[in-house]
Amino acid sequence: MGPKYITPSALCALLLGGSSSTSAFLSSSSVAFRSSCRHLQQNRHSPSPQQVTRHNCRSSSSSTSSLAMSSSITGNHLVTIQQAIEIHKKSNNDDGSKNIFIDGSWHMPPRVARAEFALGPRIPNARFLDIDDLGPPPGHPANPNESKNLPHMKPTPETFARAMDRMSIAPNDTLYVYAATKNCIGYHRAYWTLSNCGYHDPEKVKLVQGSLDAWEECGGEIERGELIEGEDERLFRTNHDYDDGDDDASAKYTCWRKYDGDSVVADMERVLTVVENNKNGSAADAIVVDARSSGRFFGTEPEPRPGLRGGHMPGAVNVPFFTLLDPNDMTKFRPMEEVRDIFVEAGIAPLLSEEGGGVPRKVICSCGSGVTAAALAVGLEECGLRTKEDISIYDGSWIDWGGDDDTPIVTTD
Repeated sequence: MGPKYITPSALCALLLGGSSSTSAFLSSSSVAFRSSCRHLQQNRHSPSPQQVTRHNCRSSSSSTSSLAMSSSITGNHLVTIQQAIEIHKKSNNDDGSKNIFIDGSWHMPPRVARAEFALGPRIPNARFLDIDDLGPPPGHPANPNESKNLPHMKPTPETFARAMDRMSIAPNDTLYVYAATKNCIGYHRAYWTLSNCGYHDPEKVKLVQGSLDAWEECGGEIERGELIEGEDERLFRTNHDYDDGDDDASAKYTCWRKYDGDSVVADMERVLTVVENNKNGSAADAIVVDARSSGRFFGTEPEPRPGLRGGHMPGAVNVPFFTLLDPNDMTKFRPMEEVRDIFVEAGIAPLLSEEGGGVPRKVICSCGSGVTAAALAVGLEECGLRTKEDISIYDGSWIDWGGDDDTPIVTTD
């Protein structure tokens, strides 16, 4: 007899029941799932399994204002809710490639986006990109420092290609990354991952501006009903036990671009070089921009993760990620003119020439753990201040830097 699987709603009931026998069984990870269950049971609908529904746009002034703002936000890879709905109606393109929607939601614990996707609602036939599951676990050759427990690191090309196979995604498909709720702070990381693993032409990866609420208000189809872990392929788990060779192709497809190293991520050694060049007055080729709040940046607020020092890297500038986003809907950027001004005011100067003209061309984005840094990376590119080739993410971010006793930290400008 094969393994038995429990539905997300049944597991929610089990977790929220709190019996002594259940408590003895549950691990600390269940606490996060329990919180998501509470959130969902308070807010979710009660549809029949796998029901697809459609609604018309609401005509309230608040909704109209919100959607108008969405339509005004432009960028090379940003699409409005209205555009996304029209694209979703056409699943296949003229060349045979597919338009695939991906829920890239991520939340700070205790919320678990994977559990929320399983319970629904979701865009019909959407996949879910689990950045925590996809990233190499601590102790893996691509994430060797077990003591720091660095989460959701960028996956290796081999792992990523295999995940795309599991999701039935080909390199010529066009991907549309969305967030399920308007307070989602982490879906930019899923978009960044899909754009920077060499599997897809980055021009074929798009970021939807607006959440499922706006999608439903504007008549987009909604799929309701639970997905069962272990039965629905959309909830697959990544197998990180692969042959670590030079082959960057999946079982079915060859990557769009030959993998040429992790130029899109920076490690501690790279950041230390930038810090030392700034300290010595040398002409630094890069500047570090930190997405954390100003309180964490200056060390006046505690870090949410225990054991980390407060402050920032010498020479870094601070652009809290939420300042780039619509305060009423974190799944939308502010107009790109405003995004550009925010970066410039913080110290990311426009390039004066093709070579930079004395201005650091490269920008390294950092945050707490590498998630909200992606909002900075996307904003920098979409507002035109830097190109994709100029931007990288410090993947270990403050967990790596602030958790090391030997790295330099300051609490003033």
